[in-house]
Amino acid sequence: MSGFPSLQPAFTVRVSIDAPMPVGGQAGSSLVIVPMVSGTVKSEPGFEPKLDGELHGVGYDYIHNDASGENMRLDVRSQVKTSDGTILAMYYKGTVALSSGVQAILSGSPDAKTTGYGDSFVAFTFETGSQAYKELQNGTYVAAGHFVKEAGQQGPIVEYKVSKVVYKE
Repeated sequence: MSGFPSLQPAFTVRVSIDAPMPVGGQAGSSLVIVPMVSGTVKSEPGFEPKLDGELHGVGYDYIHNDASGENMRLDVRSQVKTSDGTILAMYYKGTVALSSGVQAILSGSPDAKTTGYGDSFVAFTFETGSQAYKELQNGTYVAAGHFVKEAGQQGPIVEYKVSKVVYKE
């Protein structure tokens, strides 16, 4: 079918999250802020500009749950320090379906297991003053995510497989 975009695998983002901080709210669903305490951003082979970085400092995920309790609405603000020392602002917004597997991970259930991809879809954007990474600002990036439970890990890990939207004839 002509005219539809394609996806180019771009990078993987892995983020360790800490306990949520309930804020409350004046109207609608309450705000919860989740600290992102560490993480990595690694390019897929052949993707340019090549990304090899770590979350720098603490990022935050500002979350509102839908009134139905079926989905979380994410609004993430974070920063990445690349292997060459460049700081990038990395943002993403999207939705997480609160499936039983996601709820088990987020509640710290001892029966929780790594979830499959498909409960979470987000769109990434970047800001930078660096010429080497400037093209990141011009791309459109989408991702599928899941929650990872690893032995010895204090809190959950969120992992996204990120693709760049491209047009191929």
